[in-house]
Order: sequence, then C-alpha cells, then structure tokens
Amino acid sequence: MGSQNSHTGTFTFEHPELGSMTGLITPDNVVQFRAIPYATIPARFKHSILLNNLSKTNRDFTKYGFACPHSQPPDAAGGGSFPGEPWPSPQSELDCLILQVNVPLACLQPQSSPNRLPVLVYIHGGGFVLGKIDAQHNTSLLVSQSISDSQPLISVSLQYRLGALGYLKVPGGSNFAPYDQRNALLWIQKFIKGFGGDEKKVTVFGESAGGMSICYHMLAAPPPSGPLFNRVVLMSGVIGPMCAPIPEMEADKVFEQVCEILEIKERGEEAVERLRGMEVEKIVFVSDWLSGSGGMWLPTVTEEWFGEEFERVSWDRIPELLGRCEWVDEVVLGTTGIEGMMFMPVLSFVPQAIFISTIEEQLGKEAAAKMFRAYNITPTMDPNLFLSAAIRWIGDVIFDSSNHTLARHLALNTNKKVYRYLFDVRSPFPGQPFYQTAHHWVDVYFVFRGHQFRYPTEALKRISDQHARMWTTFANGKQPWTEYNPADGKEVIMVADERDGWVERSVAEEEKLNERSWTRCELLWDAWAGKKGEWFLPLKIAPLEGKKLV
Repeated sequence: MGSQNSHTGTFTFEHPELGSMTGLITPDNVVQFRAIPYATIPARFKHSILLNNLSKTNRDFTKYGFACPHSQPPDAAGGGSFPGEPWPSPQSELDCLILQVNVPLACLQPQSSPNRLPVLVYIHGGGFVLGKIDAQHNTSLLVSQSISDSQPLISVSLQYRLGALGYLKVPGGSNFAPYDQRNALLWIQKFIKGFGGDEKKVTVFGESAGGMSICYHMLAAPPPSGPLFNRVVLMSGVIGPMCAPIPEMEADKVFEQVCEILEIKERGEEAVERLRGMEVEKIVFVSDWLSGSGGMWLPTVTEEWFGEEFERVSWDRIPELLGRCEWVDEVVLGTTGIEGMMFMPVLSFVPQAIFISTIEEQLGKEAAAKMFRAYNITPTMDPNLFLSAAIRWIGDVIFDSSNHTLARHLALNTNKKVYRYLFDVRSPFPGQPFYQTAHHWVDVYFVFRGHQFRYPTEALKRISDQHARMWTTFANGKQPWTEYNPADGKEVIMVADERDGWVERSVAEEEKLNERSWTRCELLWDAWAGKKGEWFLPLKIAPLEGKKLV
C-alpha cells in the first residue's frame, strides 16, 4: 500500500482513488498529509466546487498550505508561535480550501487490519474572521494518543473562507463558508475510506466559531448523499443570540455598508464585479472593519441553507431545532471556567450606572431586574465586584447561556446522549494575556497536546493527555464519562481543574465548590423572553456598541 523513506521522514501511499500521495511521518506512528485541496473557488463570492480527483495537484503533501487571507494577530495568549512555524502564514484566496489528514502509520502498511477506523474532524474557530490549520491545532497528536490507547482513529482538519470572503451576502450568493465546510465534509465521505477510515463513523469537533459552524450544519438538511457526521463535540460553541444567523434584510445592509466603505457607487451585480476586481487586502480591510466595530461575520438566513422553515430560525429556537437533528446521536458540549475574561479590556471602561440604565432600556425594567439579580448587580456595588459580574455576564451572553440551555434541552427532551464538561484549568503561560485564568479558548492549549513543551508541571501534561483521550474515546463510539441527565437529580459533569485533574462531579458539587450557579444562565434566558422570535443582539447597548468583540 505504501513505502517509508526513513531518510526524509516521509511515507508515500497509493490511495485507490486519488493516486500517489506523500505525507510526513509526525510523530513516529502517524502519517500526516498536509494541504490536500478539497474544492476549487471559481471566483470571489462564488460557491466552491468539490474536487473529485487530484489530477492537477503536486503529490507532495508534506508542507503546510495557504491560509485564507485575513489579519493574523500573534497568538500571545498561548505563548507565541511554535519554534520553526512561519508567521505570518502564507495566504491565498483561491488556494485556501485545504484539509489535513492524519492516519496511523500501521493503517497504511500492507499488513494492516481490514477494519476501518472512526474519523475525528476538526473545524477551527476564530470568530468566523480568523484561523487556519497550523502546528498549534495539529490533530496528529490526538491520533498518536488514540494509537497508544488501542483505539486508533483518523483525524482530519479543514479550512474555509473567512470574514467577508466567506460570509458577505452579495446579490446572487451567500453563505460561502458554510458551503466550503460542507464540501470538505463531502470530500471526507467520498475519500476517507481509501485511507482506511469509516465514513459512517464521523465525529466533528470545533471550538468557538468551529463549534457554532457544526451547529449550523445540524440546522441544515443533510445533502442528498446523506448525513455528514453522527457525533459532535461543541467546545464553547453553541449558537446563542449574538451568533444566530443574520436576517437577509440585515445582511443586505452590510453589503451596502461595504460598498460605501470601498467607494463603490454601482449596486447589484455590477457592484459584485467591482468587489471581485479589487485587491484581496481591501476585502480583508472590510472584514476587519465589521469585526472591529462590534459586528460579526455570520451565516445568512436563507431557504437554500435552512430549508422551508428558514423564516422561523431565531436565537430562541436554536436548542429546539438542534434537538430535531435526527442524524446526530451523541453530543459532548462544555465551556471554560471564565469565558468572558477576554472582554475585560472592553468592560473595564463601562460605568455601572450606564450599564444598568441601558439594560433597562433594552429589556424593560422588570426583565432587567431579573437579570441583575442573577449577577448580583446593583447601582452602588463596588466597581471591582461590578467588573467581575460583567465579565461573567458577557461570557454567558455569548457562550455559557446557550451551552447550558442546549445541554438541558437535549437531555430532557430528546433521545440524544449528552455529555457535559467544564474546563476550569487556568492558562499556564506567564507574561501572557489572561495568565492564570480559565479564559475562552484556553482548552485549545490542552486538547491537541502540542503545547505540552510549554507546561511548567507534569500534572498539566496529564490533564492534556486525558483531554485528548476523552475526545478520541468518544469518537470511537464509547462513553467518555457519565451521561448528563438533569432528570436524575445528579446532573453529572466532567470537570478539569489543576487540583484534581479531570474528575466527575454533580452540578451541585461543582456549584458549591466554586460558588457559582448555572441558574444565572436560566435567569438570563428568561430575561430575554420578550425578544423571542426577533433578531436580538444583547450586546448592542450604548456602552459596548462599536467595540471590538472578536
């Protein structure tokens, strides 16, 4: 089936449909095929086209490919770039639709077992405006972990178009990024068998925007060929009001604003042609403009993607609609200990009196009072206590409340198996932003196992290994920990912290230990009741409007 070159550290494999492919052996029991193109982009603001062969492709898949053009901030919170990793990464608008496949070396050798392996697919986050396949999101170490645990699998990571390139609704087209992702998942269905994978046993995991992207696929009807996956892991990635799809009318307004910013006087298809003729840097500029002024690039509500009931897809119905997704059987979902910490620079300049008055104006005094009780917010509280409460509130608005609501809905109202977790391990990287906090995306520094060379303790390495092990166990169709069931009075969740590592606790035990209650999320959701069925942006209040959130 293939041959190993010990001098170059590569392995050449003959895929039954794609032909000869040379990958990199990394680590020593995994072959990594990098930058495999899965689709072509015929033009800017056109839907990608699934590739059915690699006839026009160089057969060397040992090097990283191009990222989608976007602004690339250094990953300061994670300790910076990895040694030898190029930064900024090379970018190409038309060559960025690539994926990476990691296969156990033994699976590609002649004496390999005929049994096909489960597949674990990663969709990166980044607020829908940044992100790529890189060394820090390298899933080959998860494959290596699965081999060590005698439950081997194949992993795949995918890229998609970002910002305006992927999400700007233009006359004649929209939702380019979701369709990119769908093409990547279709490619996996079509070709993973040739690598030894089982296309009927696909688990997709994603963090933040990656998890929300998974939700968007669950909200859409599967393609005619059938479901694209059957298990999901949503890491701080459940759609809430701030990340719900944009109504077409609002998406059209964004298009108008983009034309004005770029001084395009034409409209309709003529404006689209003008946009296609511009340097990609100008499109990246408008991507940054929206995200830098408090907006987000999100999918648009269309019948094409969401089906006949597309007009009823609103933030409050997301849990119900996700519960209706018949082809996803099991769900892992969770958040970090203090999701809102990354917004502290914005919140630190918000006067509490103005915060209180604008929330009252937004929700009405009665609903606002309910929300204030949930966070113990009062006009006369100490400013430090107010900032702590506001940080918790904003994390709940974007991440925790939707995660909590979906977990309870799925467990109480569907037949899906639900496994809930809380990642409360603090960032171990001194001198970096959010040091010693369990901030949003801190779990990314653990699940991939790639940051272990930066950990100061062996205990953190054990937490990282166990994190990867639970994800690969779940992808193998096994129970990663006790099922979450609010009806049994225990509500068992899996918690990671520095004291105990990964440990099962009841919700009551966790709330008592850390003096925080998820009831606040239920009260927050109740306070929003008057906004049901509307396009509702909780953070669109005077103190936060126009502030960068991504």
